[in-house]
Amino acid sequence: MLLVLATRAASAADAAAVTGADPGPASLPHDAATPNELYLEVILNAEATGLILRFTQQGKGLLSSVENLQQLGLDPVRFGASGQAEVALDSIAGLGYDYDPARQSIALRVDDSLRMPYAVSARSTTRPAPSQVTPGAVLNYEVYSELGQTRRSALFNDLRYFNQHGVFSNTGTISLGGGQREYMRFDTFWNHANPDTLESWQVGDLISSSLSWSRALRMGGFQWRKNFQLRPDLLTFPVASVDGTALVPSSLSLYVNGVQQYAASVPSGPFVLNQVSGINGAGQATIITRDALGRSVTTTLPLYVDTRLLARELSDYSVEVGVLRRNYGRSSWGYANDPVAIASGRYGISDDLTVEAHGEVTRGVLNGGVGGLLRLGQSGVINGSLAASGGRNKGAQASVGYQYLGPRFSIDAQSTRSSAHYGDVATLDGSPAVRAADRVSLNLALPAGQSVNLSYITYRSPGLEASKIVTAGYTASLFKSVFLNASLYQDLRDSAQRGFYFGLSMAFDDIGISASGSRQNNVNSRSFNAQQSADFGGGFGWAVQGGTSGGLDYRQGQLEYLGNYGRLTGRVQSSALSNASALGASGAVVLMDGHLAAARQVGNGFALVSTGGVANILVLHENRQIGVTGSSGYLLVPNLNAYGNNQIAIGTEGLDADARVPVTNINVVPRSLSGVLAAFPVERYSAATVIVHGEDAKPLPAGLPVLHVQSGKRTVVGFDGVTFVDDLSAENEMRIGDDDNLCVVRFAYVRPAAGGLPVIGPLRCRNVKRPAAPAASEGGR
Repeated sequence: MLLVLATRAASAADAAAVTGADPGPASLPHDAATPNELYLEVILNAEATGLILRFTQQGKGLLSSVENLQQLGLDPVRFGASGQAEVALDSIAGLGYDYDPARQSIALRVDDSLRMPYAVSARSTTRPAPSQVTPGAVLNYEVYSELGQTRRSALFNDLRYFNQHGVFSNTGTISLGGGQREYMRFDTFWNHANPDTLESWQVGDLISSSLSWSRALRMGGFQWRKNFQLRPDLLTFPVASVDGTALVPSSLSLYVNGVQQYAASVPSGPFVLNQVSGINGAGQATIITRDALGRSVTTTLPLYVDTRLLARELSDYSVEVGVLRRNYGRSSWGYANDPVAIASGRYGISDDLTVEAHGEVTRGVLNGGVGGLLRLGQSGVINGSLAASGGRNKGAQASVGYQYLGPRFSIDAQSTRSSAHYGDVATLDGSPAVRAADRVSLNLALPAGQSVNLSYITYRSPGLEASKIVTAGYTASLFKSVFLNASLYQDLRDSAQRGFYFGLSMAFDDIGISASGSRQNNVNSRSFNAQQSADFGGGFGWAVQGGTSGGLDYRQGQLEYLGNYGRLTGRVQSSALSNASALGASGAVVLMDGHLAAARQVGNGFALVSTGGVANILVLHENRQIGVTGSSGYLLVPNLNAYGNNQIAIGTEGLDADARVPVTNINVVPRSLSGVLAAFPVERYSAATVIVHGEDAKPLPAGLPVLHVQSGKRTVVGFDGVTFVDDLSAENEMRIGDDDNLCVVRFAYVRPAAGGLPVIGPLRCRNVKRPAAPAASEGGR
């Protein structure tokens, strides 16, 4: 149909040329008011699009559907045609065209302001796979015992149970000796998280929400909150975006502060590069576009990113209801009687403005306030808040601050003032509110890896002595692995309160050496330390330390061993007052997959590797050796990223020849405080090398077809009558050859106890005689 319409239009144009008439628009009807449909090849900014689109000719002008223009990458909002079905090309400012009736084509010239930019993302991080959990339990423990005259011991324990519905956790310490024999409970709770909604709730002991101008509290009760930790790939703060124009199809490279962050190809026309990350504070982005001829265009744009802001229309909230926890660390069950309700919320109105709100209520106290952060373009971020309290403590609190982080210098200033009777829920627990606090810090980056920082801090609170302190610091990288750190301070309210610190550290391969000296309150101290940490895959580590503290000399040595089942440490210390020694052990006991295993201490997430009962299999985490499976074929991999991708792999070099591993690399995504089973089923071949001879006791010729009757698998005879057969049964039959020359061999198979692939034979292949075909009858001739 398109070809017929185009041919008709071309014929009309040729006829007009013969008569000498103005060709004008092709197929111009006698009645200029009658519209004429044209199907034209479209060229956009001198680049062929490969599209043939429908246009309408009316008079000497052309009309196009808005859908056509959108297909060409034009934005109808930008040329005022939003909601229209058709628009005249002559009415669009910034658009010109040349219509060629002979070639039935139209060449559009479009300003970049009318085109929808080609969008690409500079952040290629993909969303992790759905999180998984294998029901089980884990007990983290750490035992510490002092020897000698004191003879006291302590056992810290962290007990967890986890399944698809959440995690139960209980932590505490058992103290023995030194006149003590008690158990101190720290935190007990049940936590449930939903990565799809980014929400979690917790019942039991918890820490309440807070903002930079409010205070967090320990509570017992219920908490419901937004939890961005469930999506570690999600950027919650406003990220930068940069745009530009490519005259022709080009390659694009993005550099942030001189470091390449992204590379891609873009078509001709405008483009926008979103999700520009890798920066906190002020910096600059450099975009380089390079065409096929090597011609490049460089564009540099300033950026400012503050991770404290929330992205546009993104919210964060938390609500807690319960009672205050008191005497934490001194009492296992110290809770107040009066109920407390606390709520905090943040919302990104735009990428430049984030608003905040916080409220607290309990018997005799009502507290609430609002705040916000405002980005001043490339000049930093200001913040402010205003809160008021009622009930027993009626008052107000105000704060204001400014922060700018730059590659050459940074400044952070914050000031808080509250009235004499201002209070919040924490004041009921004996912690008075701050009456005045000021902080100003300045950091300057110097050449050759040096930096200088200055700070001024004042603090005034009821019951505490007011302070006004000035500090100065200097850091430098003297050589490749030598670092210098020096600082001093002076209390402006007391000229005698001053001090300094000087430190030098060096790293040589896996050995670290440091030396320091300091003076505080007219007391001199110095120390020297050398250490080598145990390798991540396991082994020994050591540390030695010596120095002077408070006029007393001391010396200390420590030896540790890190293995698959935990960490062992031994320490001796000597001073002018006493000699002491201590032993310690830390690790975990894990119950998963019906198996009880000892392991290293586990963190927020972990995986239990199973190799189907095969021992001594090398296990790697992110290409780092973590250990080998034990006699039962299990190994625990601790400290994985919860809700993130974690690559677990096994090495197959040490497996027997009859071993088969369907998969050697698994991506596991554990949930917080939980574990997941990473199963690597190691199977064993039921296979053998079978040597087959013929009736003449000579090897069968190579290339003969072989059929294993029991499995149905087919193979061929190799040189010297050797053939390899898999999926063997206790009794086996092989048919070798074709129908005209067929032989059969039968044999028994028993898998070797020591593993490996046995060699069976030589075996004699017995010929199969085919019965003679019956003679044809006379009547059948």
